[in-house]
Amino acid sequence: MSSQGTKNQRQEQAAATRQKLLTSAQHLFAQNGYKGTTVRMINRSVDLADGLLYHYFPGGKKEIFKEVITGNMQEMFQELQEPEKQDVYEKLPLDAALDAAYINFMTVIDEHLEFIRMMVRENGVREFLSEEEVRSIWKNRIPWLPTLLKRKMEAGEVKEMDFEMAALSVNSILMHYVMKRVTDTGHSTLDDKAWRKRLVDYQVSVWSVEKQPENEKEQE
Repeated sequence: MSSQGTKNQRQEQAAATRQKLLTSAQHLFAQNGYKGTTVRMINRSVDLADGLLYHYFPGGKKEIFKEVITGNMQEMFQELQEPEKQDVYEKLPLDAALDAAYINFMTVIDEHLEFIRMMVRENGVREFLSEEEVRSIWKNRIPWLPTLLKRKMEAGEVKEMDFEMAALSVNSILMHYVMKRVTDTGHSTLDDKAWRKRLVDYQVSVWSVEKQPENEKEQE
């Protein structure tokens, strides 16, 4: 094998070890909390000799925790607002678009549930991330619902309104789902297909442009 090939192999192995450390550390943080998880516990979880963790993460446990936070948050935002999904939502009728968006939200939350539980346990990220680091993550967040409603309005499907306030009303429903899943206190109403249809039907009735009766059209 050439020296370049050997170098590439070592880089791949190092990247794989880093990822193993991050994944295992996240499990431990979720189980024991940040303070209850030691560097030795992380090392042992991936059969790494004591001290070698600092080769991959010079900042130690705190650096790992920060990477777990930023990595998960960036993944969640990306999965919630993938351009392909946004394009699909815009092409669907409003009721189908909302239902698809709710289902996608539940899927993403369930995939990152361990991380969310970990963050609730640690009471947020302020202790681990600076204001600038938090802003750098949030600046890439796209307000998908206001954007969707605005484009639906431009297409004549939705009436003009305060799109941000409409999104806030939806956020309370989404946060209810998150807390139900985090606390493991049963299924949220958002899980129920019939209830979700009632919700979507109501939102469509409030947000949609009123259709003009046929007899009024004829009189015009």
